[in-house]
Amino acid sequence: MTRLALAAASIMLGLGGDRSAPAADEAFFLERVAPVLERRCVSCHGAKTSKGGLALHEGSALLRGGEAGPALDPEAPDASLLLEKISGDAPEMPKTGGPLAREEVEAIRRWISEGAVWPAGRVLADRHLEDRSWWSLRPLADPVPPRVVDSGWVRTPIDAFILAELERSGMKPSPEADRRTLIRRLTFDLIGLPPTPEEIAAFEADPRADAYERLVERLLASPAHGERWARHWLDVAHYGDTHGYDKDKRRDNAWPYRDYVIESLNRDKPYAEFLMEQVAGDVLAPGRAESVIATGFLAAGPWDFVGHVELREGTVDKEKTRLLDRDDMLSNVVTTFNSLTIGCARCHDHKFDPIPQRDYYRLQAVFAGVERGDRVYDDGAADPKRVRMIESRDAIARELERLDAELAKSTAPELATLDRRIADAREALARLPRSSRALDAAGPTNGFHSAIFDRPESTSWVQIDLGSRRPIDEIRIIPARPVDFRDTPGFGWPREFRVEASDDVEFRSGVVELCRRSTADDSTIADEPLVLRPNRVSGRYLRITATRLWKRTDDYVFALSEVEVESGGENVARSRSVTASSSIEAGRWSKAHLVDGADSRNRRPPDGSADAERRSDLLYSLDELLAERDRRYREIVGTARLGKRAELTAELAAVDREIARLPKGRSVYAARSISPRPIHLLMRGDVEQPRELVGPGMLSCLPELDSEFTGIEDEGRRRLELARRLASPENPLTWRSIVNRVWQYHVGRGIVDTPSDFGRNGSTPTHPELLDWLARRFRDGGGSLRSLHRLIVVSSFYRQASSENSAYAAIDSENRRLWRMNRRRLEAEAIRDAVLFAAGTLDLRRGGPGYEPFRFVDDHSPVYDHASIEHVLDSRNRRRSIYRFVVRSVPHPFLECLDAADPNQAIPTRSTTVTPLQALALWNDPFMLQRAREFAARVDSGGTVESRVGRAFEIALGRAPSVEEAAILGAVAREHGMVGVCRVLLNSNEFAFID
Repeated sequence: MTRLALAAASIMLGLGGDRSAPAADEAFFLERVAPVLERRCVSCHGAKTSKGGLALHEGSALLRGGEAGPALDPEAPDASLLLEKISGDAPEMPKTGGPLAREEVEAIRRWISEGAVWPAGRVLADRHLEDRSWWSLRPLADPVPPRVVDSGWVRTPIDAFILAELERSGMKPSPEADRRTLIRRLTFDLIGLPPTPEEIAAFEADPRADAYERLVERLLASPAHGERWARHWLDVAHYGDTHGYDKDKRRDNAWPYRDYVIESLNRDKPYAEFLMEQVAGDVLAPGRAESVIATGFLAAGPWDFVGHVELREGTVDKEKTRLLDRDDMLSNVVTTFNSLTIGCARCHDHKFDPIPQRDYYRLQAVFAGVERGDRVYDDGAADPKRVRMIESRDAIARELERLDAELAKSTAPELATLDRRIADAREALARLPRSSRALDAAGPTNGFHSAIFDRPESTSWVQIDLGSRRPIDEIRIIPARPVDFRDTPGFGWPREFRVEASDDVEFRSGVVELCRRSTADDSTIADEPLVLRPNRVSGRYLRITATRLWKRTDDYVFALSEVEVESGGENVARSRSVTASSSIEAGRWSKAHLVDGADSRNRRPPDGSADAERRSDLLYSLDELLAERDRRYREIVGTARLGKRAELTAELAAVDREIARLPKGRSVYAARSISPRPIHLLMRGDVEQPRELVGPGMLSCLPELDSEFTGIEDEGRRRLELARRLASPENPLTWRSIVNRVWQYHVGRGIVDTPSDFGRNGSTPTHPELLDWLARRFRDGGGSLRSLHRLIVVSSFYRQASSENSAYAAIDSENRRLWRMNRRRLEAEAIRDAVLFAAGTLDLRRGGPGYEPFRFVDDHSPVYDHASIEHVLDSRNRRRSIYRFVVRSVPHPFLECLDAADPNQAIPTRSTTVTPLQALALWNDPFMLQRAREFAARVDSGGTVESRVGRAFEIALGRAPSVEEAAILGAVAREHGMVGVCRVLLNSNEFAFID
């Protein structure tokens, strides 16, 4: 029998719906085969789409086969075309989502070999992308709080939902915790600090029936509440004050976003408004400072300085950098607000959730016109005129960028050959020894040398006039090395200096700082050039200012060998006018020698040498190629478009000059708009395999929302449309996500314990009706987070003791039914703040730039030294931990040891470990030793040893010591002083945990 006949026979017997087919065979198909076909195959080979002519959605369709012939051969299953396509080390199918699992392939093999039974009337659907029955995608239900037996325990509807589950399990809630436990739990939960002994005593003695509710209101009204809960939000937003990646540059203007979050929470801003501002605030209310600052959320994550600044435009790596940057933005938005893992769809349709790859790239298109950078905002102190001019400048820059992209696209094919030849010529030049062919017979020069100073903290500067305003592509600053002293690398290289550009010869206005660098006194001075690649910076004058000089023997100097400024492939600093605050003009030292083409390393090659001739030939050839390229470029582009570009460039320069004359405004590191770049769906996520163009849109798995943003070209409007859909009352993910996050931080575990993954790879709710009741009440009540906090913490459930019950633990060891309150360790920042609080040295100043508990060295790759004792103990570093300057590349060692969040990634749930290193850190870290000394000084102001130990107990733990504790620590105090007692208390479990 032929393969076709065998397949036909099997289909007649099995796929045709043989009524005598064993039920077990049908069950195997329904349980083991149909789910695989629906999830991985039917989207391409189904009723709507039958690629290759093959359909797998029903038996009669399968009977028809495809363009390559029959799909099945029951007599020889391994010869079946279907198996052939899905088997092997590199299977051809499925095209997206990776190969099928071995068990899935074997199930299909068995099904074919046993006759390919297909139950009559069964039609397969594309369950992967069309099945929206998953709990998190369904509209919010409107559950009614259930009836319970012990109705007297119910203070809020929350209690009814929890008690009903306990009663179904034959369990009862735990007794209410004592007042000391409650005030400590509540105070840490709501403001992240411990209660004072006086506050504990007052609460324990308060006879009023609403004493607890009064305490809740006082804490919710505290400005410390926003500081506490902003820390949770910033974990999820993966906020940091540096870029991350290889060159972890500072973001000195990131902090206004952190302060915006704190202030928004303290004002109890409606959640929908809070959400929309962070995605599109600059579009919603462009004149409001906080609306611009809020978009710091989009820029909060890591940013690849090398990829964005140093990689050449038009390269594959540049495109990859931008793809990953947009991925971070859209993942941050979708994961934070909707608790879905969207990144899985970058290379293929999501393997588990109904998120097609097209949805991912539609979201990429939403952020295709967003970049990160400093934005000026008007906070009332800034000049409104400056803000308007900055907006005008950005609009011109966007138009210029759009035009440049258009010109580059239209000229690239025509100029590709010339560009390759130019690149080859430049590469060949770079391989040759450096030339000094402009020098006279005296040979190489040393460069510039300042006057000689008797103090290192003297200021000396040297300045180059480029002749006109130039775009600055690259700056190379080469350290001096006197020709007569060739074993002295880095001669005169300053310990501290900065590099600036301006159009003002006096550098009084319009100054752009390009680099600020500091070098330790005892470091070895490198002999390599400092290379700077500014991003979209132009200027006429370049100034290098040394503020701490290089030490010779008993005096101090500032010297450089050569400075080169590349603009459009040309060294525009060569032979230009140089001025300086002071200069030695003698022999090989002179201001003019700073730009004469000699860097004092190599003598000029003798006339007629092979290197000199080769360099001359290459330079001549490069000049010819550049001239030819310019001619061809102008010919292709045409006079009209060249004129338009010149006009925009002139406008940009004019606005820049005007802005430079205005008072500087305040800046925030946030989202900046450009013209949206075209977004293609990428085959397997590869920028070198673009497919069709994709427009902006939203997740299609929420049918209540329109997922298409039709006809929207404006960058800001795209984000606004997304923000509206995220904040829509019809978006169930948004409202479930936020109430679950708040619940988690109060209870220790979310109702869904994967708070950033509500998909099929995540967990399901332990109390689904309660989750929907909370979400619906929160949404319909105006999105008040303060009301949500209040509702949770006033419940009887929240007030339960955390004591163990062995019988209940045997039934529910993880306390998922919530028969008691969870005992929790404080997170790293709360421990640090509590230690400072106990020591009496916590600095409660709010807002502004973060404190820096590290020694900073500004370099091409900056240094953040957290081991500097001077900075660890600096009195300026006693503020709350929320105000710490967060470094991505170098974690704070003390906080990292205590499981602080990694700012390189979104952290929805902090890990809680118990390690010997934590005990060692709490006992021996210099921070802890200093706090113990301050704590001891606070309580060591007279009285008996017993009274001082008692006072220390009250401050640290909120209670008096037992007789045994007093005796033991009294002995410690007599032998080691109160410092020893304070160290013990600050290292105790009772200090670091809340019941």
